[in-house]
Amino acid sequence: MGEHYQIGRWRFDPAEAILRDGNDERRLEDRAARTLELLCRHRGEVVGKQALIDAVWRGRSVSSNSVAVVVGALRRALDDEPGEPQHIITVNKRGYRLAKGDAPSERDPAEPKRRSWSGGAAALAAAAAVAVLGLGAVLSRPLPRPVELVVEPVRNDTGAPGLEPLAKSLSTVMIDGAVRIDGGRVIPSATATATATARDGDGRRLAVRSRLILWNGAPELAMSARDIDSGRVVWSGFAAGPTEALARHATAKLATLGPLLRR
Repeated sequence: MGEHYQIGRWRFDPAEAILRDGNDERRLEDRAARTLELLCRHRGEVVGKQALIDAVWRGRSVSSNSVAVVVGALRRALDDEPGEPQHIITVNKRGYRLAKGDAPSERDPAEPKRRSWSGGAAALAAAAAVAVLGLGAVLSRPLPRPVELVVEPVRNDTGAPGLEPLAKSLSTVMIDGAVRIDGGRVIPSATATATATARDGDGRRLAVRSRLILWNGAPELAMSARDIDSGRVVWSGFAAGPTEALARHATAKLATLGPLLRR
């Protein structure tokens, strides 16, 4: 059985590239998993950007911004607040470190402190009344409309006709991954022009586009989500090969679109 790491409420399994919290499981893209494993192995220490590039990208020529993109994806997966991260801390001009407090024996910083019984029954009764009133207000609110996700076929931009079957199979993967996103309603698009006409009332609509590209000879999937009405790109991501792992990495990366739908 491989080594596991506790990060707040999450248990990280590097071998499976997955975060678990009870029944909640979140798969990580390969580079994100390797980055998190390196930070876990050096918990509490600053890991420089160049050290991350050397270990994770394995000699590829990439910019330090690539590290920031991966760290941003990790923070979203860990539900870490970008403005005040509790788990992955940015050390200005040096790199990143994993907070020492992320240990199994310590309370998750996001978990509220338990109320002491010494406050008396009156305080507990008052708190219960407030909770009931709050619940009533929540239940009275209308449910948010699901965001329409118009998933376009994956475009083969590699220049290699032999990779066309891979692009077609990844189109199915993208639809399946989009279906799993809470807060979204998937509309498969046979052609890109369908995004101009797909509409359901006045709800929000996003066009999910993907391009199969070659990066240093290996296939990668470049993904983006564009607001159809405003034309603004609201999300983007990359899923790296090798070919046999590309579908899994694409599904994990697409899952990071979910939190944006609930804003």
